[in-house]
Amino acid sequence: MKEKEAAGYLTVYLAMSLTVILSLFFTLIEGARMNAIRMQIELVSDAAMNSVLGEFHREMHKQYDMFFVDESYGTDSPSDQRVKEHLEKYICENYSQGGYIPFGYTRTFTGLQTDSLEITGTRCAADNDADAIRQQVYAYMSADQLGKITAQVLSDVDKFNGLGLESGEWQNRKAENDNRMEEMNEKADKKKTEIEDAGGDSNVGGDSNPAKKVDALRTTLALDQVLGTGRSISDTEIDTGECLSHRDFHTGTGLEPDNTHDYDRADAVVFDEFILEKCSNYKEEVKQGKLSYEVEYILFGDGSDEANLNSMALRLLLVREAANCIYIFSDSGKCAEAEAVALAITTVLLVPEAAEAVKAAILFAWAYIESIQDVKTLFAGGKVPLMKNSSTWSTSLTNVLSSSVTAKGDTDGSGLSYKDYLRVFLFLENGSQKNYRLMDVMEMDIRETECNENFRIDWCMDAFGISSVTSSSFGYSYPMKREISYN
Repeated sequence: MKEKEAAGYLTVYLAMSLTVILSLFFTLIEGARMNAIRMQIELVSDAAMNSVLGEFHREMHKQYDMFFVDESYGTDSPSDQRVKEHLEKYICENYSQGGYIPFGYTRTFTGLQTDSLEITGTRCAADNDADAIRQQVYAYMSADQLGKITAQVLSDVDKFNGLGLESGEWQNRKAENDNRMEEMNEKADKKKTEIEDAGGDSNVGGDSNPAKKVDALRTTLALDQVLGTGRSISDTEIDTGECLSHRDFHTGTGLEPDNTHDYDRADAVVFDEFILEKCSNYKEEVKQGKLSYEVEYILFGDGSDEANLNSMALRLLLVREAANCIYIFSDSGKCAEAEAVALAITTVLLVPEAAEAVKAAILFAWAYIESIQDVKTLFAGGKVPLMKNSSTWSTSLTNVLSSSVTAKGDTDGSGLSYKDYLRVFLFLENGSQKNYRLMDVMEMDIRETECNENFRIDWCMDAFGISSVTSSSFGYSYPMKREISYN
């Protein structure tokens, strides 16, 4: 009897224990399911978002080493909706059950499906004054040793600013002297009239300005002065109205993604070096693009290579003229030469009091003739010192009187090269304008490649965020927000 009672107690104990054990077992399974659901949602979302970033535009990376997703995906209608469709496809593929399905049982352990998915934010190329572009430039250029170049550029810029080479001071001085020359000519003409009225004969006249031919030369096209009328340069033209810098462009939502490497916006020197490395100019055609002189376009923004190169030549002439004026007006020997010619002319004209104005006119003309020779040298691939001295001055007073320079520029020398002047001009250029014109160049170059004729750089993104709600067939629902960018 006692043995039977013990067996009955054991059966009841095991039955009660099994109930507790099964409850614990199923609780653990459900807990595992809940954690698996959370983990799968996060992993699938991260994988899908990374897959979207993996669809970066190949030409942007090939030509400019930048990572951006083209929201048009090769079509003529870019939109966030296209990104959403790609995300949904990747998420769906990762939630679905693949491989062998036993007994036709299709529900997975988590049974997940996406109820809603929205793109909550994007950062596009033109957002916040091209933050994405400049950060990626910094990331790319940070591998280069730019210390020496940076120091040299900043030194050259300091000299430019210190000398006031672009202040217009010397143009103003020349204008004042031109007014004095006009007064001299009027006086000379008046004296000539008086002498002729008295029955005398005089050679007095107002057409004996030795700088007159040089002043006439100033009014001609800068490229004609530097390269001549028979020059051979690019004749490519573009419609600037289609460029990003001239149209209403698309921007993202202002998303500011976390950056694991703490990349800053590229500063002026770093950004300019990127431009010089990736874009062509008159002396360096680094790649085939829509325009041949892309750096000159970034500086001046004209719709043709010729117009941009002419603007570059003109700016170089003005800068070199200012630098040469600073030197020649301080050179006692050259001032003495100019004074001797001025005294001879004003004596003949019977206006000796105008000798100082004629001397200044000669010196201004001499500085300009020297400037033409300098720019010829730069265009030929040579170098020109920022400030001249007696040993580096290349023209003579004869060149002024004949208003001529040598046919070609030197291909050697010391000082600054054409590319060095581009560096300085880029550094002094307005930041926003420089950013947008670089994007113009990127866009027009990529449009030249196959299947990219509708490419728009303002619809290129490098970061985005999502908000989703995912439900499980086991009765759970999980909201989630995520942001991602190229790090």
